[in-house]
Amino acid sequence: MEKLLEIKNLTKSYRQGTTVSTVVNNVSIGVGKGEFVVIMGTSGSGKTSLLHLIAGIDQFDKGTIMYTLPGAVRPPEQRSDHGTPSGHKHTDFGQMNEKAKTMFRRINIGIVFQQQCLIPDLTVYENILLPMMLETPPLLCGSQRKDAIFGLCSRFGLKEHINKYPSQLSGGQQQRAAILRSVVNRPPLLLCDEPTGSLNRAQTKLVMDLLNELNQDGQTIILVTHDRSVAARGERVVYIEDGKIAGELQFSKTKPNGEELTHFLQKRGW
Repeated sequence: MEKLLEIKNLTKSYRQGTTVSTVVNNVSIGVGKGEFVVIMGTSGSGKTSLLHLIAGIDQFDKGTIMYTLPGAVRPPEQRSDHGTPSGHKHTDFGQMNEKAKTMFRRINIGIVFQQQCLIPDLTVYENILLPMMLETPPLLCGSQRKDAIFGLCSRFGLKEHINKYPSQLSGGQQQRAAILRSVVNRPPLLLCDEPTGSLNRAQTKLVMDLLNELNQDGQTIILVTHDRSVAARGERVVYIEDGKIAGELQFSKTKPNGEELTHFLQKRGW
């Protein structure tokens, strides 16, 4: 499988007075293009911290985060005609300044949080449209944007809610709108931090159905969760403990994912 993301020996620590807390400790992991990777672990294990480093929201202390993407945005000192045999370009996050990271993230990474973060004064349509308006040059013209948004909302059960405001939606509907906003520009990578953490079981299923369908279309996803049923919807589980990778599970497809995951987690004290 072609790698989209390669993390090597990643470390992040915080200092408070004389106390140093290492939240991500020498983590190495690769993510293939089109893969659905789930990150699990107890509270405070470093899952969200790792996700923030992958997104460039926080700065790591040691290690490398390398993206391999077509037409990836890179800082000037990294620009060259050299790439992989397929014509893709390597992007080293550690060599980018904050402005370059912001540009890279805007184009290449979609992010979904536990709280939906929709703008309350905008309709569903306007919320999803917002990332498209920030693109320079625009990927689509006005009528194409409208068709793309209506197509997504029709496909994922939000067509009748497209002109509603977030306050008029259920939590699950808000989260689906937030996911569509994150993928409307087709970023190569989608990061999800506990996207079903505040949802009931029925709403969780609808959100995971959406994510699985996007993944089947080729969307690469990294998702953080505490929920076993959510984790079982991925292809691979990475278990984090005290900032380190304590185990990985690649679902075999020869038996139910939930059964394999339960056995995997029981070994780790769940």
